[in-house]
Amino acid sequence: MKKPRFTRPFSMPNTFLGFPVGESPSEGPKSPRDRGIAMIVVMFMITLMALFSADMIVNSAVDAELASGSRNNLKAEYVAKSGANLATFLLMADLAVDLGQVELGAATGGAGNATDGPGDFSFMLNGIPIGADSLEMAGQMQEAFDLSKIADSEVLDALKLFDGHFTLNITDESSKLNINQLSGNPGLVQTTMLRALMSCPAEKEFLDKKKVNAPEIVAYIRDWADQDERPSEDSGKSSEDDVYADRVPKMKAKNAPYDTLDELRVIPGWDVDMHTIFSPYLTIYPLPQQGKVNPVLINFNTASREFLGCLFPKSTTDCADKSALYKAKIDENGPAGSTEQVQDLLKTTFCSENDDIAKKFTFRSDLYRVKVQAEVFGQVKNLEFVLQRKLPGDDDNRIQYKAAYRYLYWKML
Repeated sequence: MKKPRFTRPFSMPNTFLGFPVGESPSEGPKSPRDRGIAMIVVMFMITLMALFSADMIVNSAVDAELASGSRNNLKAEYVAKSGANLATFLLMADLAVDLGQVELGAATGGAGNATDGPGDFSFMLNGIPIGADSLEMAGQMQEAFDLSKIADSEVLDALKLFDGHFTLNITDESSKLNINQLSGNPGLVQTTMLRALMSCPAEKEFLDKKKVNAPEIVAYIRDWADQDERPSEDSGKSSEDDVYADRVPKMKAKNAPYDTLDELRVIPGWDVDMHTIFSPYLTIYPLPQQGKVNPVLINFNTASREFLGCLFPKSTTDCADKSALYKAKIDENGPAGSTEQVQDLLKTTFCSENDDIAKKFTFRSDLYRVKVQAEVFGQVKNLEFVLQRKLPGDDDNRIQYKAAYRYLYWKML
């Protein structure tokens, strides 16, 4: 009888976290196939570590990019505010210069008024990028024209550290028609003006294609903001709220001034196209003060020829040459400097036949809209605000503003 054959007892390999890391001391040499499995495990672990490292590198790069973008975005915001400060300074300095010239003229026996026109230096920087690049150009001009005696080069060197740039666009808000003035008896003239604006040949053709009745939509605009609940005759409605009866949720006429120009979008028929075409000629500022009826006049010197052409149709026909020539040479001849001069120019140059409309024009402004676009390494910020200046002595001393200007609107995007 043969004795049973004893085999070598099975022993488990050494492991770490479930992976074999070595042979058991009691085991003998492994076959080449067994040793290949260990190589595969090692390569698998190296791959995992490489992927983990790559993920950490990518995350670090993304975090750095986000931090850089956030920093540049914050810089762009303050660059835009720097542009706002510069625009405010230009507008107030321009007013100071005008008042100084008036006082100088009075002291020398001359006469004159503070006027505002397109040639004012507050508009001179419109569209010019202001930043390190423009300062570099200023430094080159300083060297070329030997201006070192009147300009400190160290200041320019310091300003060259200014990251990014901003662009100003200052426009006269008083060159537009105030729709908040439509309500009430004094608003009859403004209502006529808005109808005239919508009756220009191109605008009328546009409204006819959209099947929009100009007197009707003007009545809706007026009824939205007036203080009573009586509908305008041109609306053709028995109540101001009838045109909003089908709205969901339900709404009624506001019977209060417009807070923003975009509020016109609630008016039936006033769509995106209407807003794009007519809003450049409209404004809501200054907002009417409760209990006061302050006439809001339009600055003739800065009003566009297209706007004047709609209000005074003969300026584009019988007086087309005269009106075009006047607008082309207003910088050379200077702006109108008195109410009498404005009335005379409207009659002789723009063939004005409506004295009521002509009386709604003046020769100066204290209301401006400023748009600032700032950019710092690809991050863009847009700042828009409306600034109102104040002439000394305009109001009673007991209710004087604490500053010579105030912001009526401010929006950062």
